Amino acid sequence: MRAPVLAVTVLISVALLLCASRAEALKFEPVNPKLLPPGVKSALWVRDCGKQGFQDRNCGESESSFFKGDADRLTRELTGKSYDEIWLASSGGNLDEGIGIGEVLRRFQATVRVPPGYRCVSSCTVAFLGGVFRYLDEDASYEVHAASRFLSEDVDGESMKTLLADPEGDLRDWSRLILLGANMQNGGRFRGARELAQTLFLHCQKALHPLGVLPPGREDQNRQRLQALLRSTPRLVYPESRQFVQDVARVKREGVPAAQDILMRIERDSMQQAIEEIRIELPSLGPRAEPALRMLETMYSSRITSTALLSRQTLVQMGYVTELFDPTQ
Repeated sequence: MRAPVLAVTVLISVALLLCASRAEALKFEPVNPKLLPPGVKSALWVRDCGKQGFQDRNCGESESSFFKGDADRLTRELTGKSYDEIWLASSGGNLDEGIGIGEVLRRFQATVRVPPGYRCVSSCTVAFLGGVFRYLDEDASYEVHAASRFLSEDVDGESMKTLLADPEGDLRDWSRLILLGANMQNGGRFRGARELAQTLFLHCQKALHPLGVLPPGREDQNRQRLQALLRSTPRLVYPESRQFVQDVARVKREGVPAAQDILMRIERDSMQQAIEEIRIELPSLGPRAEPALRMLETMYSSRITSTALLSRQTLVQMGYVTELFDPTQ
């Protein structure tokens, strides 16, 4: 497969942003003791800058998301320190960092909370699942939506020129790349939907077990079984479909906006295909595999351009939050 120039451009752009600025990152800072509820002696904010009602001075427009490196920064912040709770408030951002921060919280056996009046959206909800105890206060919200690499794509930039020049060839390549992933020429990796779905599934399955740990040996067994799926090559139906022909014509007719919309749809369709692969394996994936897959499906039930606000009843029934032993109740 020829590596689409767009994929390489996206990866290079991310690397340049990381080197050029540390502004795009979460803030980690102690919660004002006056805000702590009864029973909680200390808490650490893991939050956006200025996007959730915080009155930060000199808060730049870009300081509003999970960003590459945040999980490592949080590890350093928590090492040698003790907080009763971690408070989350963010509109989302880099999904890999959301997973990474969730793993850090799990490793430190953290209690997490979304406090009153704040939102936990997208990547924040994935990070939240790393908490061993997870609380959502009244007047706080937990909002999920599908992830996308293309929502913020510069519609006037160089990255779309290749696709517009050869929509038939590039859409065919993109459908394969989005599903299967690939090692890129610049040394980076474009993670496909199948790999991402497996990572998120295991993340959800661990969240549903006491202390975030699967029974002995189960995680390794599941990981090996799921990775076996990655060594198989599924049939790519999309390039052979009538939808593909219509999409090529639409890109030629409408340009970049159509290309972005189509690529985001391919992402969602690829994730659904990856979820169905995992569903076939459910009988062999051990306890709470089915509810873990339902959690993953719920995350991708809403389009990237909107969010699904989960009710408290849904959060409790599906295991997103742990209502027992809340020290503030």
